Amino acid sequence: MRQGGVTGKSGIKFLFGASGIYASFVTWALVQEPLTTRVWPNSGERFRAPGVTALVQAVVAMLVGMGYMRWKRSGYGAVGLLKDYGKELAFISLMQSVSAPLAAFSLQYVDYLTYMLAKSCKMLPVLLVHLVIYRTPIQRGKKLVALVVTLGVTVFTLGGSQSKKLSRTGSSSVTGFGLLILSLFLDGMTNATQDEMLRNNREHQKVARDTTITGAHLMFALNLFMVLYNSFYLLVLDNAQLTQARILLAADPDISRYLITYAICGAVGQCFIFYTLEEYGSLVLVMITVTRKMISMLLSIAVFGKRVGVLQWLGIITVFGGISWEALSKRKTSQKKTQ
Repeated sequence: MRQGGVTGKSGIKFLFGASGIYASFVTWALVQEPLTTRVWPNSGERFRAPGVTALVQAVVAMLVGMGYMRWKRSGYGAVGLLKDYGKELAFISLMQSVSAPLAAFSLQYVDYLTYMLAKSCKMLPVLLVHLVIYRTPIQRGKKLVALVVTLGVTVFTLGGSQSKKLSRTGSSSVTGFGLLILSLFLDGMTNATQDEMLRNNREHQKVARDTTITGAHLMFALNLFMVLYNSFYLLVLDNAQLTQARILLAADPDISRYLITYAICGAVGQCFIFYTLEEYGSLVLVMITVTRKMISMLLSIAVFGKRVGVLQWLGIITVFGGISWEALSKRKTSQKKTQ
């Protein structure tokens, strides 16, 4: 894995990885919005089944991850992985299983652009979890970026048309933001716990060889647990959601097409992300994913005719400016260490 730039023949591999991420997740984002917000013609309702959506996504990603792991021919099998890191993987997957439906539910109370901006601020809960739970020292620059991103989200929210409706739909707005905040906290717990697990894996490799956790391992195992969690939830705790989803899918078959496309794009996108991570490291990957999020948001404006005011544009620029600054700072630090 290289942490440096992209040069020479590796540029072809970089374009392959970057193009795959853009194509998969831009399509994923464009499919997600109508899937979760459109009123479908035959049923006259929205597809409000985040548990079903998460289950379908996890099943497809697990199968793709299994194929990815076999293709890589790693000496560290699934059984050994689950035996050594089953508890950590189960906890991470549980956080993801809860976080995704909460974020999806928030779309009933906030618009899609607010949702996208909030999900682009995952660095905030990650920093907080490291500070409060793992007592990890955080550089002053990272704290400043966190404040800049928070300011951008605030400006976007206050400058949007939704702010004009707060007096009438205040409780709905508070509910939506509360769901987003809880979802982001769980995302922070997920990333911080992954850091601890990978650190322990590096220590374990000093004693036992062929136990390296790759992206394919994570993709398969995490989605496996997500399938188990979501199946239990839908069959035991919220069977009404499963029943309602079946009714809507029968009334509007087009929902199935959107749902499968959404799941396939997400699974293929995960493969490209892990491929790029292994080839070039996290620095290049951060640059790609930040650009991908911006393109997804701009496409949402162009394709679905979203109206964005001046203050909202200022918020968008501030958010992505802060995230890009963080990515560039990491890159410069890495280059200084290699000199």
